[in-house]
Amino acid sequence: MNRSLLFPLFLLLSALVIANPLPDNSNTTSTGSSTKHDPLDQKPAHERRGIAYNDVKYAKYFQYDHHDHVTWRYNWDSSSPPSDAWFRYVPMLHSLRDDHTSKWKDNAEAQARLNWGQQEMATWFLGFNEPDNCIPDAGGSCIDVATAVAGWKKHMQPLSTFNSKIYLGSPGVTNAAPSDTQGLGWLKKFLETCDGCTVDFINLHWYGRARDAQNFKDHINDARKFANGLPIWITEFRADGTDDEVKAFLDDVMPWMDNSQDIHRYCYFMARPGPGMLINEAGDGLSDIGNEYNLYHVHPGSDVKGANGERWWEQGRPA
Repeated sequence: MNRSLLFPLFLLLSALVIANPLPDNSNTTSTGSSTKHDPLDQKPAHERRGIAYNDVKYAKYFQYDHHDHVTWRYNWDSSSPPSDAWFRYVPMLHSLRDDHTSKWKDNAEAQARLNWGQQEMATWFLGFNEPDNCIPDAGGSCIDVATAVAGWKKHMQPLSTFNSKIYLGSPGVTNAAPSDTQGLGWLKKFLETCDGCTVDFINLHWYGRARDAQNFKDHINDARKFANGLPIWITEFRADGTDDEVKAFLDDVMPWMDNSQDIHRYCYFMARPGPGMLINEAGDGLSDIGNEYNLYHVHPGSDVKGANGERWWEQGRPA
């Protein structure tokens, strides 16, 4: 999937968000979608980081002995080649195109059976990728709310009863200025109008400047106003800036997410070589930003080196 144009284009869209916040309706209840699980049944993991990739070979660079902070992976598709890394795979129904829907049921059910066979492990599924993004070649699925509701009922909803440990994630929307056709406004309308739909967690994206860490947090807080306590996954986020600026951004927002009980998983964009990416230009290891994302660790009470944010990986492996 070619997502090389996504970041610069969404800098333009995300610039509009600050001027168009969602109204505070935190005391209202959605009348459409629901969850078959009490949100408390989904506990935030100690380690919440994931990786997004097109080429699974890059996953192995995120393994670091028993100190792994990355625990899951996805590739904007419903199946993936096997990986040298143990990280759990999360399938996605990217869009309603035939090349995605034709294989969705078989692939999704196969993954659920595989996980269930491993001590009845749960399976998470991701809904449509950026249905509010209709920019050509930018990776979005470009689906209006009504079509998404019908598509959800046909392709996603049947999975909700496949076994007792299936969790369905909402369509993943951009941080474009919210309206009925984009951003959080699109997602809010979907949740309100998808009558009888099971949505177990909401799925968000954010792109912006490295100096805008507060805008990132504000975006999540805006989503909380209509999430009704559902867990939150941030399956794409990326900051624009120098390597040092991006690392400072990560050092700010990752502990904030790790200490937020409703943020269950997050994923920086993305595991591939290139400027600002998690893989170095040579493609044979992590970039400076990749190391920061993979290894920066602040957990109260942890005895792992780096628990206070020290960059011990720059001096060598921990004892």
